[in-house]
Amino acid sequence: MRTDGSVEVAASKCDHGWVSVDDLAEELQIPKSTIYGWKSRGAGPQWVRVGKHLRARRTTVDTWLNSLNGAA
Repeated sequence: MRTDGSVEVAASKCDHGWVSVDDLAEELQIPKSTIYGWKSRGAGPQWVRVGKHLRARRTTVDTWLNSLNGAA
């Protein structure tokens, strides 16, 4: 609780820097099956399983994308 009288407003969307398969597919404008194919071949960003969901850290995705251009 703040003591200065101001009110802290929570963000409407909780974003902790994680990307879902859906998010990445939409961002890259590719089918989700392509991402799952990369994962099964050990390509693409590193994914973490959270329950039944796959997530990748935004920083990991950005590093991987930059490496495709040789800009890492």
